[in-house]
Amino acid sequence: MDEADIRERLAQLNLEVGEYIVHSSASLVLRGVLDHAGDIDIVARGSAWRQALELVTAGAAVLDRGVHDQRVSLGTDVEMYDGWLGESADEVVPRAELVAGVPCAPLADVIAMKERLGRPKDREHLARIRSYLGGAAEPGTGG
Repeated sequence: MDEADIRERLAQLNLEVGEYIVHSSASLVLRGVLDHAGDIDIVARGSAWRQALELVTAGAAVLDRGVHDQRVSLGTDVEMYDGWLGESADEVVPRAELVAGVPCAPLADVIAMKERLGRPKDREHLARIRSYLGGAAEPGTGG
């Protein structure tokens, strides 16, 4: 998914501002660090999480329990979580920073997650983040 795809999908979801953040690779696409993400990871609470659960009830999504958090999968392009790697959504969502108008996890949180997981794609993304920060005027501004 590129930036336009991410924005279109978020518009379709129409989640309440202040009740969710975009995390992981999609937040890096919105910042201009990456060109594409495989999907959108969203941490949701309150009305946004209730909306995800309503989609499960309607048969339009699947709910499962991950290692740390519950996850609602909306097809192959969106995963909504009620927390992030053991932190509750109530802890994660308030740390949101606006990236081109979209509430995203702070870059420091994304870096910490990718360092913690250490998968091959995470190591690649960390290198891209370092390169981005070397040329960006200010972290998190997408420039």
